[in-house]
Amino acid sequence: MSFLKMLFIWWRGATLGTLWTTWRHGRPVGTDKFGNRYYRDSTGKRRWVLYNGTVEASRVPADWHGWLHHTVKDPPTV
Repeated sequence: MSFLKMLFIWWRGATLGTLWTTWRHGRPVGTDKFGNRYYRDSTGKRRWVLYNGTVEASRVPADWHGWLHHTVKDPPTV
């Protein structure tokens, strides 16, 4: 049953497609105080987060939010 949840229930964590994309194309950038992990692709055009626990956008700190939305060029870890 957990495999089906991973396929269809996105609010409980990363879906299979997101995990596949992260594994194939993701370059780790850093983590925040909540344990969320941030990634980008090799070109830097796509940026995404893998949430630690329930998927809730309000759990992304402001500095990481700016990086995710291309407001700032460098991630907060730099």
